Amino acid sequence: MPEASKNLQEKIRELQKIIYRAVTDLDKCISCGTCVFYCPLKIRVFNNEGKAVTIKTNKSCGGCSVCVKRCKNKAISLIVLRKK
Repeated sequence: MPEASKNLQEKIRELQKIIYRAVTDLDKCISCGTCVFYCPLKIRVFNNEGKAVTIKTNKSCGGCSVCVKRCKNKAISLIVLRKK
């Protein structure tokens, strides 16, 4: 497999420094569980009120936006917390 171009390698390094968080607007969440099911890192769960939220963990949300795109009610936003 050929090595990625230098520009692509630099972009990958840059993106790896960003820490994301998927944030739920609890008023919009209808507790369907779609985001919980599809999160590839399994860091989305239901809270005590039955709303889907991102748990606090040592794993950073990868920023893949699967939960954002799959949310039927557009209740999830992807935010940048900080750059490393």
